[in-house]
Amino acid sequence: MKSCTENIYKQKINQVIDYINYNLHQPLQLNVIADKVNMSKRQLLRVMALALDEPLYTYVARLRMERAVMYMQTEEIHLQKLATMVGYDNAQSFSKAFKKQFKISPKAYINKLRLQLNEPIIEDNKFDLSSQIYDFEGLDLVYIRICGKYGEEETYKNAWEKLIHFLYSNNLLTSNTRFIGISFDNPNITSNNQCRYYACASIKEKIYPTKDFGTIHLPSGKYAIYTLNGFYSNLGDFHNHIQRNKNYTLRFGIMFDEYLNCLNQVSPDELITKVYIPIK
Repeated sequence: MKSCTENIYKQKINQVIDYINYNLHQPLQLNVIADKVNMSKRQLLRVMALALDEPLYTYVARLRMERAVMYMQTEEIHLQKLATMVGYDNAQSFSKAFKKQFKISPKAYINKLRLQLNEPIIEDNKFDLSSQIYDFEGLDLVYIRICGKYGEEETYKNAWEKLIHFLYSNNLLTSNTRFIGISFDNPNITSNNQCRYYACASIKEKIYPTKDFGTIHLPSGKYAIYTLNGFYSNLGDFHNHIQRNKNYTLRFGIMFDEYLNCLNQVSPDELITKVYIPIK
């Protein structure tokens, strides 16, 4: 594949993945998606299967079920409403798809979650779990996507270096640039090799995404902010502790991390990461 053609396909892949992610509550008809990226349906299926390492229909079905679990963890929802929220016409079809994915019915899964929520919280002084409430104003971002096990050092290092180079090359890097990490999937639900992470930087002007890069908008909303001091390898445990010790009613939204400094500036022990948890 020629370089220019490959870059065009990368842009289209980003468009399709982002479109699906933000429209899982819709029917997501193949012809509509194909028209949006100016591809034939056959070409779209072929390109996306190569990019995702699974058929597009399988990818969409998996994301719907994983999104349903995310909803279950934030609030109590009637099964019919839950089905509608992830793009199913009725609870029966949703339940069948859910059981196929997780080998358990939605009702049994919900009951299991409720039991877990009622388990006593074990005190752990490893992390400071104090937080502050913040009305986030929203942010436009440019991103590069990583798909695989969260926190793989070399993969993440390469992605961030590419992002910084892109910012420099396009005169987008300023003293006010904010660096954001978005982990779209819960590794307790999604297979390690399928977890989606976006390395992001804030942008003040509209840009045209190219090659590996895309643009997204973090919407405004209410957040609880926690602070992790230390190396990034502790982020996974920190997130788990926050979830078990949450002091607020969660809402479904984009959870993200903001990196206030980096290893080029400070030692690992001096790293500061702000964790934003969407709340009601």
